[in-house]
Amino acid sequence: MHIRTATASDLPALAALYRQTVLANAPQHYTAAQTEAWAAVDAATPRFRQFILGVTTYVATDETGMLGFAGLGEDGHVASTYVRHDCLHRGIGSTLMQTLLDHAEREQIQRLYAEASEFSLGLFQKFGFSQYDTEVVNHNGVQFTRYLVEKILVETP
Repeated sequence: MHIRTATASDLPALAALYRQTVLANAPQHYTAAQTEAWAAVDAATPRFRQFILGVTTYVATDETGMLGFAGLGEDGHVASTYVRHDCLHRGIGSTLMQTLLDHAEREQIQRLYAEASEFSLGLFQKFGFSQYDTEVVNHNGVQFTRYLVEKILVETP
């Protein structure tokens, strides 16, 4: 497995991975309407471009192509963690999360935080993130509950 930083030329493939992963995994935890609203992504939109390129997004690849991606903002916001639907439970999410933690350490980011889904919450918890709240958000006209998680990397005196 190789980890590299995402580029603009990756946007179509990342959008396809995102959509396929949501369509394959969300039905186990979400309604059909929630799944379709979440999966509605277009690589050509400014919103998706910002989602990937507005933060530092790392891409995991191997000879089969893209395996997953994870993004981290300068403020410590974990913007994304997605693993290709046919590559789950192979350590890819863990490798990407460790890559984000290493990045945060290099950049001296003191706190990481995210809005976790039903199927990403376990990964965050595995890496020592604590849930501090939940929120209900509207995405493409459908409501979702998300888990607000954080990990303090540097304790302030």
